This record gives sequence, C-alpha cells and structure tokens, in this order.
Amino acid sequence: MRILLADDERQLVDALAKFLERAGHEVCTVITGGLDVLPAYDRFRPDVVLMDVMMPRFNGITISHALLSRNPALKLVLCSGALSKDHPFIAASGATCFLPKPFNFSEARDVLERYTPEAEAVA
Repeated sequence: MRILLADDERQLVDALAKFLERAGHEVCTVITGGLDVLPAYDRFRPDVVLMDVMMPRFNGITISHALLSRNPALKLVLCSGALSKDHPFIAASGATCFLPKPFNFSEARDVLERYTPEAEAVA
C-alpha cells in the first residue's frame, strides 16, 4: 500500500515511516507543512493519507478539503493531540478516520491497513 504521511514532527514521521516500510508499505513523507502535501499527493498518488491537523503553512483541515476535492474517494486519516474526533473541524473535514495523538505505531498501522484496496475488496 502507498501511504503519504504528513506531520511537522520530524522524529515521529521518520520513525513511523520506517515502521510502515518494514511492514511492507511504500511511504512518502511531508514534514515541512501543509502547503507541501498537495504536490506530494499529486506526485506519489497514495492509497491513504495520514495527516496531522496542526501543521504550519496550511493546517490539515484546509488541506483535507483540497485533497478531497481532487479525489473524493481518498482515504484520509487525520491525527491530532490538540483536537478530538468530536471537534467540529474534524467532523467537517471529510476524513475517513481520526487517530488521537499520541498513538502507538501498531495502532496506526492497523488503522491504515483498514483502507488498503485489498481490505476494502473483502469488506
């Protein structure tokens, strides 16, 4: 599965990317902020995007709307340590799922793997 990780916490992204790559996934990362997510998405064409809500240079909510306008079927998992899944911004984001921070890597992998093309074909 192709996964795009977007979070400005470099250590988290690097470690999670390595964990997911060891699980057999192809990973693209964006750590510079929301503005760089759209070109990375266009270039990489991921199956699923895991994106932090609080990022510099456009937050995850703004970028989620732009991503979903490009691909309404996109599987988008938002994560945040500041907002909860019940926050109105999260509810209106169009995200497929919400993952509260902090999360463990196995939990993140399990959430992401729910949205593999193979898993969806079985469902």
